[in-house]
Amino acid sequence: MASMRRLLPLAIALGVGLLALLWGLAALEGIVIDERAQARAGIEEQRATLAEYARRTLELRLQARILEHGEDYERALVDPMFQPNEPLLLVVDDQQRLPRLPDAAPGLDTPAWDLVQRIRQRQLPPGLELGSPSMRRAELGLEMLDAIDRGERGEIEGSMRDILRHRASFVLDSTYDLPLTLALLDELVAFGPPAPTLMKGLLRDGFDAGPGARLQPLQRTLLARRSRFTAPDFELLAARIVALSQGAGVPTEDFERAAHPPASAPVPRPSSIDGPMLLGGGAWALVPYSPSQQRGIAVDLAELEESLADEMRRRGLLLDEDRFALPPPIGATALATLLVEIDAPRLRRAWDEAEERFWLKTGFVAAAASLALAIVVLSLMLQRRRHRFVELKSDFVATVSHELRTPLASIRLMAETLQRRTRDLPAARDYPARIVRDIDGLAFLVENILSFNRLDKGRWQPRRGEVSLEPLVDEVLEDLESHVSAEIRLESEGLRGVVLHADRELLKLLLRNLLKNACTYNERDPIELELVGRREGPRFVIEVADNGVGIPAAEQPRVFDDFRRGTGTRARGSGLGLSICRKTMEAHGGRIRIASSGPQGTRFTLEFPATMVETSP
Repeated sequence: MASMRRLLPLAIALGVGLLALLWGLAALEGIVIDERAQARAGIEEQRATLAEYARRTLELRLQARILEHGEDYERALVDPMFQPNEPLLLVVDDQQRLPRLPDAAPGLDTPAWDLVQRIRQRQLPPGLELGSPSMRRAELGLEMLDAIDRGERGEIEGSMRDILRHRASFVLDSTYDLPLTLALLDELVAFGPPAPTLMKGLLRDGFDAGPGARLQPLQRTLLARRSRFTAPDFELLAARIVALSQGAGVPTEDFERAAHPPASAPVPRPSSIDGPMLLGGGAWALVPYSPSQQRGIAVDLAELEESLADEMRRRGLLLDEDRFALPPPIGATALATLLVEIDAPRLRRAWDEAEERFWLKTGFVAAAASLALAIVVLSLMLQRRRHRFVELKSDFVATVSHELRTPLASIRLMAETLQRRTRDLPAARDYPARIVRDIDGLAFLVENILSFNRLDKGRWQPRRGEVSLEPLVDEVLEDLESHVSAEIRLESEGLRGVVLHADRELLKLLLRNLLKNACTYNERDPIELELVGRREGPRFVIEVADNGVGIPAAEQPRVFDDFRRGTGTRARGSGLGLSICRKTMEAHGGRIRIASSGPQGTRFTLEFPATMVETSP
């Protein structure tokens, strides 16, 4: 014990010093880490600023190039034969218009060309609805063919005017209208060359058909509706249009180029485009122009990279030793997320210097941490020795307490025998009875020490069973009455029929300590005790009240601590009674607290979980 007292101040001093040292080291390392983070952040901010400048400049340049070709995009929208001089990308309603694709309907059959042959054979197309515009168009065509067969030029011209008016009034599907018109024009040319203006209008230029209406020529109609025809159909119709155009002196070069564009695949693009993007691995730049239209242009990333680097060097943003790179994007990449690589040796040197400073300072912190570790090891060794001494003390107390039980029982037996044999001797007075009471008090003290030691070390696990509360209280009260000289009056309420699922020995020890304290710290006669049980929501509460001297307010916060004795009377005790009560309640999942205390007595509250309580009528 003396060694423990000598080592305790040293252990406290070492603990305080260790905490202070660790706090200082943690604060110092935090400063070092923040310093490195700030240096890194500054370097990365410079790199990010240069990269953002390059990315934004690239975006503006691409948008400017696309704006330069605004007229080409507008012309491509209305003229399917237009071919821009520079590779442009135009998407309308999710369909690629530029570069033009040889799109065709699936299949190898030729329904449109079959319709041409049927009309030339003076047959109505099958499946037409009576009275429909399609039926009427076919009837007008057959009327014109009938006039051609009869050689009635006036009727031929009248039928042609009727057909043109009908085309202006009713827009039919191109897969029906174009073959029908081509067949009629073919027969008309075979009969006799029409006027050049009519042929040019029908084949290439079109006609104005009134305010806001225009009859599209066959060349542009076939190109604009190319995807509606199968590939064989398109080739047959295009060849016939070229033959008719050449026969009438109508130009066909641009039509033939548009009809047979260079082989190209659709430019892959995402389903939605929210801003400027690079497509095809950086081969195309595309920007949204309107909700239904996107415009783009072919790009050369290597050329753009070189021109951007030159401009940034002219502006002093890059040094001659700095390197600038646009990583080739994979698939579709938004320009807003394009990672521009800036390799600047000056920034690398600044980064390396920041790292050197960090590791140098961290080395000093690590050296101090090694000293702290040595202190921790020393502290742990001291603490281990201390706990070893405590264990030895606990084992000694348990052994001594256990060994005291047997001689105390023998002494009590002999004292009771002496009491019986000297009952009729006045000279003996009450000495034997006093010996028995003192032995019982000593036995109770030994039992408390032993129980405390078992509870404190976790060796006593509750063995739960059904414990009737009222008989248990009567049993504890009967033991107290035989060892207390004053009269004990007990009033109980709400305990009849209450059964607790608890450890009977622990519960008896709890009540015995609580009621014995009420008798020990009491200067009144009789001693009045009150036990009241009731349910409160999810708990079952037992209130234990006495008329003792009370517990001073200054002592109440620590009255349940180990080895804490009350100062209300001259009564002596171990200071373990209320500590055992607290540990017993905690072992059962409950708690004990002081409800009130004063000169008129003390009221304790025992709170048990409602799940461990049963009541019967």
